[in-house]
Amino acid sequence: MSDLHLSLMGFGLLVIIGVVVYNWIQERRFRKIAQQRFQAPREDVLMTEPDPSIGATTLGRATLNDVRIEPKLSEEDSALIEPEVEPEPEVEATPLAPAAKTRKAGSEIPAPIDVNIDYVVRLDFAEPVQAAALRAALGASNPGKTLIWRGLDATGQWEDVTSARDRVEFSALYGALQLADRAGALTGEEITEFSSQVQQAAETLMAVAQMPERQIALDTAAKLDEFCADVDILVGINVIALDQDTFPGTKIRALAEAGGFKLASDGTYQYHDDHGAVLYTLTNQESAPFKTQEMKYLNTHGLTLLFDVPRIPNGLRSFDHMIQFARQLSDSLKGMLVDDNLRPLTDEGIAKIKQQISMIYGKMDKHGIPAGSARAQRLFS
Repeated sequence: MSDLHLSLMGFGLLVIIGVVVYNWIQERRFRKIAQQRFQAPREDVLMTEPDPSIGATTLGRATLNDVRIEPKLSEEDSALIEPEVEPEPEVEATPLAPAAKTRKAGSEIPAPIDVNIDYVVRLDFAEPVQAAALRAALGASNPGKTLIWRGLDATGQWEDVTSARDRVEFSALYGALQLADRAGALTGEEITEFSSQVQQAAETLMAVAQMPERQIALDTAAKLDEFCADVDILVGINVIALDQDTFPGTKIRALAEAGGFKLASDGTYQYHDDHGAVLYTLTNQESAPFKTQEMKYLNTHGLTLLFDVPRIPNGLRSFDHMIQFARQLSDSLKGMLVDDNLRPLTDEGIAKIKQQISMIYGKMDKHGIPAGSARAQRLFS
């Protein structure tokens, strides 16, 4: 090997070492800046699993204002090979009493009642009952879960009893208490209270009541809540300012409005699809909410785009759209994309997040709860 070859190899090695050292210095610099401005780093860059000891305040069963959990990838997942999703057990529908299946009229269960996610009861009246009398017999109830009442009127249509005109008459009634939501599973006390309410109404109105077995409903609620907790993920993509810079509110507002966002009453910018569903939101990393009259005075060191995985229809396409907008924000504001551990978010990191989202959607489809569907919207609320 000639001296020229040895010299070129030595020069190439020095260049490689220089690039590695430069990247290491840059990452330490960005992390130091971010740590000075925001909270201390959390455990992992890509979606740590919920801590069971924390309970209902974390995703799994949380609201958008609670702790954000990022999906965690196993060693097999990190290879970005499309995984095989193991079949999930289907949630058993809570059955009505057999007599309800043989009715000639009004035997169908009206929307939005869903036997897969609701504890469903039925009342049949000997004589039609007016809406006012029915509401009085049912009484006021606030069980903590979504409660639906639908009555069968004289035209054969199912109508919302709570909003029906007083003199509208009903010959049958369905009641539905949701089995689970982000606050957790339906409890025995909630079922007991609801069942007692229905039974008292039946006695008052001389009606025949049909109610599923309490324990079956509790078991179904627990299984449903366990599954939902496993797929209830909120992804956050952050844009932070570098050095001592801040992002001016006027520019944030201009970029958000140009991107099609609408300012919501909760102080976030929301991006909707053509049907009005929220696909993702833009929030201030600092405590001040976004308000129209105050944007001209606002300055912040960071922004966060939030993606509520199980509630988003066409999720992967919507996620790609959010990432595209995040990059536009970063370029326009001269900021930097980072993950929740305050490390630069690379294309590889984004691909891993997208892979995990795809796995979640596969599980939801197999379980009969497609992301963004009416069923998902109710369960993840």
